[in-house]
Amino acid sequence: MPCFFFLLCIIIVFILTVFSDMCEAIVKSLTDKQSKIYEFISAWQMENGYPPIQAEIGDHFGFCSLNAVRSHLVLIEKKGYIRLNCGKARGIQLASSPASVIRRQENFIPLLGRIAAGVPIWAEQNFEDHLPISPALFGGGELFALHVLGDSMTGAGIRNGDIAVIQRQDCVENGEIAAVLIEQEATLKRVYLSSESLVLKSENPAFEDLKYAAGKIDPVRVLGRYRGIVRTRNNRWRS
Repeated sequence: MPCFFFLLCIIIVFILTVFSDMCEAIVKSLTDKQSKIYEFISAWQMENGYPPIQAEIGDHFGFCSLNAVRSHLVLIEKKGYIRLNCGKARGIQLASSPASVIRRQENFIPLLGRIAAGVPIWAEQNFEDHLPISPALFGGGELFALHVLGDSMTGAGIRNGDIAVIQRQDCVENGEIAAVLIEQEATLKRVYLSSESLVLKSENPAFEDLKYAAGKIDPVRVLGRYRGIVRTRNNRWRS
């Protein structure tokens, strides 16, 4: 009987190994263009909560017709990455919905780098590193980090070269410090919103506040609420 169970374990391990190798082969079977289309669909889904329509895919990649988009999608579906529902405008379903980068964290906090133009903010390529720090130290939740550049927030104890830890959310209370995206650049400011204007206030009298009229705040987007900083001896994070 012990020999039987030992043999059974060997068979199971062999099957799992073969299956893993098959899965790896499937992942590698996408062409470069197909991989980019799949990554675009995944990033769009993470950013917006729904998939892109075929026209949006065509516009992003510069395809001349929807037939070219459909041809790529059909091939990607055959390889098991997506499922197509031709009866719906947004009928692209990921075979396994990708978790957001900042939702996959367990014992680390993803570090946001330079935000590429035309790429969803939370797309994986915008994250340059991971801080090996438990999110629980900053209250948990959907956290990310970003580099502090400049001295505009020194009055709040935030220095040039620090790493700021941010909790992802789309709005904050008036007077709270938030990570704000302006023209593809993320910055830290105190946020004050009224019916007439949006004011992004610095914590250094040497820096002027940024003011936007109520009808002209579209270029500004709140990424999340400031939770704390990470500061090393040389005031820089090194991986």
